[in-house]
Amino acid sequence: MTLPPNQNAGASRASLTAAMEKSPEYLHPILGAVRDHGAAMLFVSQGTQAFRIPDQPKKPTIILVGDDFDRAHGPGGFHLPSIRRAIRACSSFAVVASAAQPAVYATVTVGVAALRQNAMLIETRPEQELAWVALIQKLAPRRFIQFATIEGGHA
Repeated sequence: MTLPPNQNAGASRASLTAAMEKSPEYLHPILGAVRDHGAAMLFVSQGTQAFRIPDQPKKPTIILVGDDFDRAHGPGGFHLPSIRRAIRACSSFAVVASAAQPAVYATVTVGVAALRQNAMLIETRPEQELAWVALIQKLAPRRFIQFATIEGGHA
């Protein structure tokens, strides 16, 4: 059964609120941007599956790249044409190669919610942080990159 549009929006908002209650606090700004500011969120996990950012010009997207599971693979662990296309479509980036830093996750949402621009947050490990930074700098020169790394990290 399809709900009228206003009820779908309410159900989505309620679902996002429930997700926020169950998720780690550092993800709250991202989920809040989706719930309260009309952003989209795309999670990209390791693997060679192609993906695309939703083609909705008025709906900026937060792309979360999960390269921090039992092993980090760097950009080569993903569908490279898709990763390249996504990087070129983003205005700002965060590379997190440490424990989650709530301020970094919150900063990523600013450009998405306020400026209506796509952003990418890459969760990786220190051994792959330079590979990610190099690819971003090559494909999106002069765009903002925020780093969170461990003491003695590479970036």
